[in-house]
Amino acid sequence: MVHGAFIDPYAGGPAAPAAILQRILRPLPYPTRLPSMPAQFLRVLATCALVLGLAHPVHSARNYGDEQFRLEHGHDGKDVFWAPTPDAMVTRMLQTAKVTPADIVYDLGAGEGRIPIAAARAFGARAVGIEYSPEIAALARRNVNRAGLEGRVKIVVGDILVEDFSAATVVTMFLTPVLNRKLRPLLLQMKPGTRIVSHAFDMGDWQPDVTIATENAEAFFWIVPAQVAGEWSLRLPGEAAPTRLQLTQAYQQVSGILTVGERIVAVQGRLQGATLHFDYLRPDGTTATVTATADGRRFVGQQKHPQATGSVRGERR
Repeated sequence: MVHGAFIDPYAGGPAAPAAILQRILRPLPYPTRLPSMPAQFLRVLATCALVLGLAHPVHSARNYGDEQFRLEHGHDGKDVFWAPTPDAMVTRMLQTAKVTPADIVYDLGAGEGRIPIAAARAFGARAVGIEYSPEIAALARRNVNRAGLEGRVKIVVGDILVEDFSAATVVTMFLTPVLNRKLRPLLLQMKPGTRIVSHAFDMGDWQPDVTIATENAEAFFWIVPAQVAGEWSLRLPGEAAPTRLQLTQAYQQVSGILTVGERIVAVQGRLQGATLHFDYLRPDGTTATVTATADGRRFVGQQKHPQATGSVRGERR
């Protein structure tokens, strides 16, 4: 992913300007430490740094384009400035997403095609890059051709908030916090199990499943969770009484109440795609662990317990 210097130092709370400046200073070849400054001054300083192109100054004159189009760090685009994702981070992002030849990787804001090309060349995946700028998209296509990957990589000119990327099994991006939040509802509607990786910026209160760090960069990884909130009727091994499971959900975090006959116990769980894991206490005080797939209206899985291991079946009420 190649778009995305942060362009709104007034968003993200009072700590945001200092964080922006620290990200800007991080690539410098010498240690940096921000002094204590009033928040308003930090905002102004962060804005000036971004506008004047001070981010990654040691790379600012490098041409990432070719003889037909010059692409430099800080190139202005729709909603973002252009900036390259380091090659080491590209590899870590795709490794964390466990990309394979069976995957379709969509890169939102594809720039010169770095991530789609890496996904196809190093991981064997098919890849699609969506890029708003026709000139940069044309550069990306030339890079795809130079890599000999025309059959596996496609570059589309379009708006990432408009184009359909629902076929993706993996989504990568390097955008801004504002764009990430705009995309979040679309991403959460994707098929459970879809993997998402964002260079530099998170998704607000949707906590990442994994944080990725290299020497000079950071990224965040999520797995799209299934929607399991509501009431389920279950049949648990070792329980003769009918069982009702009432769940609430905050992204991949799940909590609720399990009612077995007249007994009520609290449950805490976590989703990994469509797979739900939760524990509950049995009458003897021991813990049973349930791992199940919640697929629309069906609930199918296994329970593990020394005296009550077996299949779990259920349906949404």
